[in-house]
Amino acid sequence: MNRHYLWAWSVLAGMAGALRRIPSRLRMPLLVLVAALSAAAPLRAQPAEGGGARMHEVLVGKEVRRYLLVTPPGTTGPAPVVIALHGAMQTPQSFRAYFGLDAAAAAHGFVVAYPEGEGRVWNDARPAAMRLKAMLRPGDDVPFLLLLARRLVEEGVADPARIYLTGISNGGFMVQRMACEAAGTFAAFSVIMATAPANAQEDCAPARAVPILFIHGTADSVIAYDGFWAPVGAPLSAPASARLFAGLNGCPEPPRERALPDLDRGDGTTVRESVWDGCRDGSRVVLLSVERGGHQPPVRVDTKPDLATPFLGLRNHDIDSGEEVWRFMSAFPAGAPVRSAGQTGAPGGALPARPPLPAASPLRLGR
Repeated sequence: MNRHYLWAWSVLAGMAGALRRIPSRLRMPLLVLVAALSAAAPLRAQPAEGGGARMHEVLVGKEVRRYLLVTPPGTTGPAPVVIALHGAMQTPQSFRAYFGLDAAAAAHGFVVAYPEGEGRVWNDARPAAMRLKAMLRPGDDVPFLLLLARRLVEEGVADPARIYLTGISNGGFMVQRMACEAAGTFAAFSVIMATAPANAQEDCAPARAVPILFIHGTADSVIAYDGFWAPVGAPLSAPASARLFAGLNGCPEPPRERALPDLDRGDGTTVRESVWDGCRDGSRVVLLSVERGGHQPPVRVDTKPDLATPFLGLRNHDIDSGEEVWRFMSAFPAGAPVRSAGQTGAPGGALPARPPLPAASPLRLGR
């Protein structure tokens, strides 16, 4: 085993017990630093793209940007497309293996695009010091994501009324930036393990009502569920982030709340759903709070966690992030309602019922 790999693993193991004692504003920089150092070492070759996956390149200004496009068998365009943004220091391949979105894509017939952030990070809307800009060299990502959406339409891959944006952690922060600055391009948004930066309360001005889903663990030790303050800027709490977009969408308070079934009693977590509906233009805001959940997207399919995954807290198996993302976002085609296989909702109506999910598979560690 590579000595750099062993070093990174030992650092993460040492952090596991101490992470909660580290001030909230320092947790993300520390985890990103370790991930960056471990990613720089030649750990293992990335698995070859398969299952209808191809890597593509596109020129954005003077930057060559890359994205992995996954087309399930039998899916023909123009089709619904979910653009999925990785967390800090992930690659499109490692994010694809960890997130588990491909299973939902195959079940419902949508295409997934996994773009790669410059330096493996996204230039989201948080203050530069919180994004470690000097360390991680983020590129100009807003034009990249807009160009990617346009290119997928021009190539006949994407239905322009059904282009959706999701992301986890750093990618989730970037999703919110796009919701604030480019709401017209994407029909709906979903954010996992990320909250709105405090400056969004003044800066976020979507061109239209924004359907948006949040999924966040209450015991997230990297992006705190309850938010935190720091001199360089502060992320809001997960409930305050959902309320921010509910306010922008003109949703009435309070939200409807309920506990979801505890399907896997062995995972140590449960899920509480808060729904703001009756919003302007038929939009909706949903927050799925994973009680005792860590910095992990819930999953009920087999995945290949990243190096740091075992140290990021409990992972819920009552819901599946891919299914939840699709269930929420597919109910909101832009413009006139467009129905497709697996899509039973429509703007302003009830969300599709949750389909029966497969039993949670044992999670495989490693790549």
